Amino acid sequence: MAAPTTKPVGYQVAVIVLSLVAVVLSTVVYMEVKNSKVLFTNALKSETDRKKVEENFKKRDDEYLDLRKLAGNLYDEHGLGDDGNTGKVHGACLDDINKLKDKLNITLSEPTYKVAVNTLIQRASDLASERDKQRDDIKKLQDSILALQTQYQKEVDKSNESLTKAERDVGELRREKDESAKSKQKRIEELQQLVNDTQAELDNEKQARATEAKKLNEDIVKLTAINDKLRTEIDKLTQTSFEVADGEIRWVDNQNNLVWINLGEADKLPKRMTFSVYTKSHNGIARHGTEDIKGAIEVTRIVDAHTAEARITKDDLYQPMAKGDPIFTPVWSAGRKDNFSFIGLIDLDGDGKSDRQYIHELIDSAGRAVDNEVGDDGKRIRYTKFPTEWVEHDENTPGIDVNTKFLVICQIPDLALAVKEEDKERIDRMQKNRKKLEEEARQQGVRLVNLNHFLAWIG
Repeated sequence: MAAPTTKPVGYQVAVIVLSLVAVVLSTVVYMEVKNSKVLFTNALKSETDRKKVEENFKKRDDEYLDLRKLAGNLYDEHGLGDDGNTGKVHGACLDDINKLKDKLNITLSEPTYKVAVNTLIQRASDLASERDKQRDDIKKLQDSILALQTQYQKEVDKSNESLTKAERDVGELRREKDESAKSKQKRIEELQQLVNDTQAELDNEKQARATEAKKLNEDIVKLTAINDKLRTEIDKLTQTSFEVADGEIRWVDNQNNLVWINLGEADKLPKRMTFSVYTKSHNGIARHGTEDIKGAIEVTRIVDAHTAEARITKDDLYQPMAKGDPIFTPVWSAGRKDNFSFIGLIDLDGDGKSDRQYIHELIDSAGRAVDNEVGDDGKRIRYTKFPTEWVEHDENTPGIDVNTKFLVICQIPDLALAVKEEDKERIDRMQKNRKKLEEEARQQGVRLVNLNHFLAWIG
């Protein structure tokens, strides 16, 4: 790096010094000339002295003019005492000194050219020392930079050598990888062709199995329909029932319409429980028909462990109740707890209002529960705690199981008679849920009964 030149600093100092000297000399001479001229003019009395004085004054004027030229302030008046007037020699010189102070930001002990020159000389000396110091620092920095550049170049050369070697290794590795990839790609293509062939065979086999499965499913559906039809016809013909009587009548008081039955506190018989009363020569308890039912009773008082009093709520004048008549209700059994599933509308009196709450209370009072139910809105629910808590049924919700005694089919509206779109959707949901519940009931061996028979059995 080239060292800075010193010519501008020396040149400036020389100019400033000469300017200050000129100004100082011109000021001194001017002041002396002025004062001397006045004094000598008044003192001279003779022509010779006057000429001599004039020659001296002319010499002083010439010297003063030379000083003003040297200082660069060629004003006619000296301006002693008029410091602020820069149009006179004295004010102009002070202005030059002040400008110098402000420009160079220096402080002068006295506002004179000599002090200014000495200050500038000292300032120049300080600057020269600082310049020399900076040159030394620059030289040291240059030496450090050169050493770092040398070290850097060594590292660069080393890195370039490593990079070249790495590029050679990468090239070799890439060639090996390419060869391996080509070999693997060929193997993949072979395997893919094998997969495609196998997949084609599998698809053909799936298609054949699907066709076979479809035909089998169709056969199953047909056979199921035939089986359901035959079961329905057999039920109608035989009306087979596997239900047994819950108890029997021990005594009858026809005058007060009271009976006593062989069930009581030990059997956990609740009050207000209703029973249907069958003839002794019945063809089966809880058959599809009601021809074997002669009446109904309602428990009014628990007498002892195996005796209870009941009032006659329905009877047949031609078939009066007698000792030994069997009694039965589907909503209660001694030592057993059964559940029921319901689907459809429940309107017992035909007033267009739902009586579902009454059926719920009847079943709940007997200590029984409803497990699955399709309500008036056609939605299916599963009771988690009958009758207050339930969840909507989905694929993960349990359905009809072995604890379900009957699937009670209530009133199912006819979809063809629906007018409103919302009624069509509700009835469609109800019919779909009926189909699902009946399938579950058949799988679990649960008996399907209609609401009228269920109510008749309850009594």
